[in-house]
Amino acid sequence: MKQLQNRVCRLLVSTIVLLPLLCQAQNTENPRGIYKLTSIIGKQGETKAPFDQYKICTDSVTLMLNISGNRYNLGNTDHIIFNYTGEEPDPVNAHASRIYDSNAERFTLKWWNTTPGHMFFPENDWCIEKYESGQYSDTGRRIIDALTSTSTADKANPLIGTWQVLGMMDELRDVKPTLQKMQKDYSERPLRRHYYVILTKENLIHTGQSSISNVSFLDKNSMKVGNQVMKIKWLSKDVVALEVKQDWRTDYEIWQRDTDGVPVLTRIAGVYR
Repeated sequence: MKQLQNRVCRLLVSTIVLLPLLCQAQNTENPRGIYKLTSIIGKQGETKAPFDQYKICTDSVTLMLNISGNRYNLGNTDHIIFNYTGEEPDPVNAHASRIYDSNAERFTLKWWNTTPGHMFFPENDWCIEKYESGQYSDTGRRIIDALTSTSTADKANPLIGTWQVLGMMDELRDVKPTLQKMQKDYSERPLRRHYYVILTKENLIHTGQSSISNVSFLDKNSMKVGNQVMKIKWLSKDVVALEVKQDWRTDYEIWQRDTDGVPVLTRIAGVYR
């Protein structure tokens, strides 16, 4: 019995000694996934995040998503891949950004600010941002769910799904050659691949306009976006023309259904690789 007690005690001591090392190892991972800004440390000490901001961390690019009202901005703002660096200064560049306390659940970003007059961040000093995964505002959740969705169509409502925005037409006469040229231009110009419309049961997310709007479907030929009723003309089962009223004239935004099931976020990230 005494030998068993001694063995248990040694095991407990070993566990207690190893626990800090295990915790430390778990906090040295590269952040991967979608993280929400939860707090900042700046001019006013540590405060709750004053803006709705996310970092989308992948092996090839780090995208930042900022949301304000029904508008958002998504881009390669940081121009670096977020890998764990530790809190110690970079030996080559002392002002290089640092990533630490990092795992699948959270990470801390420390960066050097040179912009004067910022409301929250001091000039020529370090700023700290803390991020957590699994945290979203209501609007953030709707946008991110749409951008990461792999659904392409809804049998009950043919308008629901992901649409490529090919461009504008001023009239719908002799559509076929114009449409063929738009499709060719779209496939050959990677930056055009930023332009998508994602229609869910409740929202329209337009990546070209960086906006999210409430939507309700009146029938397959019309929908209400915000307070505006928009008419739709079907050019084929996978191509539609959305009426756009501009002053005294009517133009048409041409959408082509995206059917390959690749999330729009993956496509946008690919532009920056």
